[in-house]
Amino acid sequence: MPTERRPNLFLVGAQKSGTTTLATLLSCHPQVFFCSPKEPGFLAFGERGYPFPTGRGEPAAASDWVVQEESSYLQLFARAPEAASYLGDASTWYLSEPGTAERIQAFSPDARIIVILRHPAERAYSAWSHARRDGEEPLADFADALAAETARQSPSHLLRYRAMGRYASQLRPYLETFGRERVLVLRYEDLRDSVDALWLQCLLFLELDPSLPAPKAYRQNRSGMPRSRQVQRLLKHEGFKSTMKRLLPTPLAAWSKAQVDRLNLERFPPMPPAARELLVADYREEVRELEAMTGLDLSAWQR
Repeated sequence: MPTERRPNLFLVGAQKSGTTTLATLLSCHPQVFFCSPKEPGFLAFGERGYPFPTGRGEPAAASDWVVQEESSYLQLFARAPEAASYLGDASTWYLSEPGTAERIQAFSPDARIIVILRHPAERAYSAWSHARRDGEEPLADFADALAAETARQSPSHLLRYRAMGRYASQLRPYLETFGRERVLVLRYEDLRDSVDALWLQCLLFLELDPSLPAPKAYRQNRSGMPRSRQVQRLLKHEGFKSTMKRLLPTPLAAWSKAQVDRLNLERFPPMPPAARELLVADYREEVRELEAMTGLDLSAWQR
């Protein structure tokens, strides 16, 4: 029997920080394979599955695809090509769920970790926009949704607008468990504005040939209100996404999805200035701590 292959690359978030785009980009490398669904979540939730409700009190969409059994989880990597040096899991919950770093280390001792982070206030607004897009957030005003966060009892992670941006406390267990040499921390802004440099960072971190040019990056998982909810439901369906990944080369699948999103999703207005000021002030000390922890220049996150 063939030797069981386990994931050894974990793209752990943060949520709404470009993880889908980055996973798609890395999947274009012949030695990198990411499973489908992109976020199986097994090492965060295990047999309990995804029990967290939407703002309407209904089961969140993730409850349909989070993997609950180890055998089913490993099966997601069975079709990885032999040439793949890295088998990847890109579950954004892994950053925020306590104990996940230790579970990953126990499950895959030689794993490498990639973390991509975004301006926490902008991340929160993007999460609200995403939740509105998918019908998880009933509150049409961002300020009202922020105020409701503390009153909600363990809601879907998408609705944890402030909590999911506490990066310093979430990142620390990964640095302590894996060591700095096996954790790469990236900024969403570099994925958006300097993809060639970010691609090179990833290849060097993974010890892959750095001469391979970066593929074209197409923004994935865009937020916006759907013009057609039927189209949006189809695009979100895990069976449909898996089929498209099997039938189309990764760059073509990414391009196609980006074009449909561009046509079907109407952009939300910019974040209200008052909400931005409130969140920037709330995160100020957290950002300073993160800057000291990572050595990244995060001065833009202080405004």
